[in-house]
Amino acid sequence: MNQTTSRWSVIIAYAALAAVTQILWVTFTPVTTDAAEQWGVSVDAVGWLSLVFPLIYVLLSIPFGFAADRSFRGALAWGAGLTVVGAFIRVVPGYDYSLAGQIAIAVGQPLVLNAVNKIAVLYVAPSKRPTAIAAGTASLFVGVMISNVTVPFLMEWDGLPAVLWTQALISAIACAALLLVLRHPSLYEEAEGDGVPVSVLRSLREIWGQRWVRLFSLLLFAGFGIFITLATWLEVLADAIGYNSVQVGTGLGIMTAAGIIGAAVLPDFAMRGYRARRILVLSLAVSTVLLIFLATGLPTWLFMSLLGLTGLLLLADLPIVLSFAEAKAEPQAAGAVTGLLLLFGNLGGIVLSLLVQLLLDERVLAISVLAVITVIIMPFALRFPGLPARKLPAETEKKQTIYFN
Repeated sequence: MNQTTSRWSVIIAYAALAAVTQILWVTFTPVTTDAAEQWGVSVDAVGWLSLVFPLIYVLLSIPFGFAADRSFRGALAWGAGLTVVGAFIRVVPGYDYSLAGQIAIAVGQPLVLNAVNKIAVLYVAPSKRPTAIAAGTASLFVGVMISNVTVPFLMEWDGLPAVLWTQALISAIACAALLLVLRHPSLYEEAEGDGVPVSVLRSLREIWGQRWVRLFSLLLFAGFGIFITLATWLEVLADAIGYNSVQVGTGLGIMTAAGIIGAAVLPDFAMRGYRARRILVLSLAVSTVLLIFLATGLPTWLFMSLLGLTGLLLLADLPIVLSFAEAKAEPQAAGAVTGLLLLFGNLGGIVLSLLVQLLLDERVLAISVLAVITVIIMPFALRFPGLPARKLPAETEKKQTIYFN
């Protein structure tokens, strides 16, 4: 096989479906109060429509990662199918149906998202895999932004039915497109496992026994966890220093938009020398500065600038870490490794968000805890591996391109 051949139609279709999972995840976030009133339930009940996603992800990420390694097309098809089925369950009027639909989508989500590295390995030339992984991860943030922008507009037009029917139809189109392009055979490694029964626990122990896996998991726990926590609680944390919901919403929009750019552009740049290490350290340093000013107060222009810079760097950490994991992991374990890393990213979001929630009455203390965590993690980011300035041939790069200093 020509080592420069790629099938980008598969990556584009996959990125579209990945974006749809995020559109469906945060459907009710911008209209929580309106949805609660229409259904006659509490705001907390509507909140669970989003919270089920990270909770289910933590439970299913690892076993579904192994499932992807055993039967890649089958696992991804099941994930796409659950996404569509869940989206159409939600169109039935009533809160209970929306909750059932969200649970179905949440079960399918790890089958879709854990495929980001594996699909790059199967369909993209080795030198272009960081770009493919960046496209897959950047699409997640694009999906969040699309949902936050379009849902309020659709609610104004025709209420929840307009929102849910529109998203169901979009999910069906994305699913059909992905299943269509997956008919093409993989260009590189075979999509199916080698057929040798291997203990999941033994494989997991072997994966976790590698130093780089533990390091990457810790960095995603902190980096992705801090972003999710800021996105969840920024309005509450910034209220005491004079920022209203409109200003915070604008700031989060800037942060997400900058993050999309960073996730799309920076991973390819980072795949040389120790650039990735510098970006990771800088992302934590900028996050620390933002948190310090958030505790003490800052002018609007600095608030918006720091949010944008934090998003640009912090959201790029995810595709950078996944790109290095793709270069380091054996192809037959790509799904399991990706599942483990994404598990820790989601777990960081849950743990740090709950920690801040417990400390909300002591706002400065809550912010200080996040700042201390970023500082503690920084020395670990300094241990992130590097790559030679010029990559080695594809057949040897797995074993020789990544080194620790």
